Amino acid sequence: MGHLALQFASRMGFHTLAIQRGKEKEKLARQLGAHGYIDSTEENPAEALLKMGGANAILATAASGKSMGPLVGGLAARGKLVVVGASSEPIEINATQLIFGSKTIQGENVGTPIEEEDTLKFSALQGIRPTIETMPLEKAPEAYARMMSGKARFRIVLTMPQ
Repeated sequence: MGHLALQFASRMGFHTLAIQRGKEKEKLARQLGAHGYIDSTEENPAEALLKMGGANAILATAASGKSMGPLVGGLAARGKLVVVGASSEPIEINATQLIFGSKTIQGENVGTPIEEEDTLKFSALQGIRPTIETMPLEKAPEAYARMMSGKARFRIVLTMPQ
C-alpha cells in the first residue's frame, strides 16, 4: 500500500482509491485518506475502475510488474499509469490498451531538490507522516530481511546507539 501516496492524493483533493489484496487492509487505507477500496482478491481492479468511469491516473507503488500491467485496462481515456514501485519483472500489456484511449505509462524516481523541498513543506502543513518501524543498527541484517520479505509495515529506520 502506498501509504504516503494515499495521504498526498487525498490531501491534494483527489478522489482516491486504494487497490490491495484482502479486506483486512481497507480500514488502514481509509484512515490514510482513501475514499474507496478495491479488494483485488474479490474483484478485478481494472473492471472495478471502469465501472466507476475509469481512473485518470493510477500510481503503481507495488514492486510487482505482474500486478501493474492489468491496471492499464482500468484507465480512462488519456489516463496515465505512473510507476514508482521498482520491480525487475516486466510490465505486460496489450498495445491496443494504450492505443485505444491514448493511455500512457510513465516511470518516476525522484523529483528535483525544489520539488522535494515543496513536498516536505506540504507534508508539514497537511500532517502527512510516514509509518515507520525502528530497529537498532546492530539488527540491520534482520531489518533488511524483514523489508525484503515484505513483512515491514511501510518503512524501517535504523537507530544509532546514543
